[in-house]
Formats: sequence, structure tokens, C-alpha cells
Amino acid sequence: MKYLYYPIILLLLVPVVIEFFPVFMFACSHIALYQWMLYGAAAYFIIRKFDFFSRNEQWMQTTSHEATHAIVGMMFFHKIHSLQAGEDSGVVYHSGRKLGAIFISLAPYCLPFLTYLFIIMRIWGANRMLYVFDMFIGFTLAFHILCFFKQTRLYQPDILGQGILRSFLFIVTAWFFNATIILLCIRKGLVNSLCYIFPKYWDDIVNCWNYIF
Repeated sequence: MKYLYYPIILLLLVPVVIEFFPVFMFACSHIALYQWMLYGAAAYFIIRKFDFFSRNEQWMQTTSHEATHAIVGMMFFHKIHSLQAGEDSGVVYHSGRKLGAIFISLAPYCLPFLTYLFIIMRIWGANRMLYVFDMFIGFTLAFHILCFFKQTRLYQPDILGQGILRSFLFIVTAWFFNATIILLCIRKGLVNSLCYIFPKYWDDIVNCWNYIF
């Protein structure tokens, strides 16, 4: 079964890369639409310079890392026994079937769960208040991106446990997907974004399959 991973992940990587670039180019050419998200991201990099924030940032990053393990573990019906997080290390003890093991192990390196929380909350926001959610989306996304840059290392047990090549392909695919969804959500909202992008992914997969075979 493990040998099917590579053709499947490569087949998924193609459409997420293809569809990311037009979404990204649209964002670059309609920067005003994304200004509040950018303000939120800038606010994070300013606030983290303050002493009260900077001295707790490492702990927040570790807590976010372990919380992501726990959240994705629960999504795959794992039982979470305990979660410990300190400034330099943390651990989540959980048990369950092996289903979803790669998602649970690698989610902290590619799933900005706080950003998705505000994307979901944005569904119920009044139109005149959407800029507030966009600011929090940018703020949390900046936090997660910094976490990922600091924590994604080849010596990480999560990455070594899944294999470096497997982990790299998974993380890259997930990041292109998440970046596309986040940019689309500012423009279309979550529901419309999913209805828009998944048919495109399917068409790209079918076209790629037909091209190969």
C-alpha cells in the first residue's frame, strides 16, 4: 500500500500547483481586496517585537504545534490522553487506529488551524465586518508561517517517522492547497471557494491521467 503513496501524492500535487498560480496572480493584481489580510500579517510582525509577546512566542509556537497534532488526531477519531507543551519541547499522547497517521504527524507543518478557524467564523460575519476577520486571518497566517519555518526541520521525529521524501511531498502539496483556499476565501468565501476549486482539481486530475495514459 505504501508504494501507492507516491503516484497518488504526485497526482494530487499537479492540480494544486496548477490552480495555485492563477489564484495567486489574481491576488497580486487585486491587492486592495487583500489589504486587510496584509495589515493583519504586518500587525503580527510588529507585535512580536514587544517584550511581553516575544518572551512567550516560543511557548505559543510549541503549543500550536502540539494542539494541531491533537486536533487532527481527534478528526481521525484518536483518543487524546494528554498534551504537554513547554518552550523547547512538547508531546501529545494519543491512541487509535493507524488511519490518518501521516496527517496527524505532519499537520503541524502545513495546517494553519487558527487561520481556518477565522475563515469558518467569517461565514457568519456581516459584510461590513469582513475586514475584521480578514485581519485575523492575516495575523494568524503570519503566526503559522513563522512556526512552520522554525519547526520544519529534517531532524524532526514527525518527519523522520514518515520518511523525508514522503513528508516533503505531503507538506508541499498541503501548502499549495491551503494557500489556494485561503486566498480564494478572501475573494469568494469558504463555501464558494470549495465549490469553485474542487471541480477544477478534478478536471486537472482527469486531464493529467488522460495525458499519461
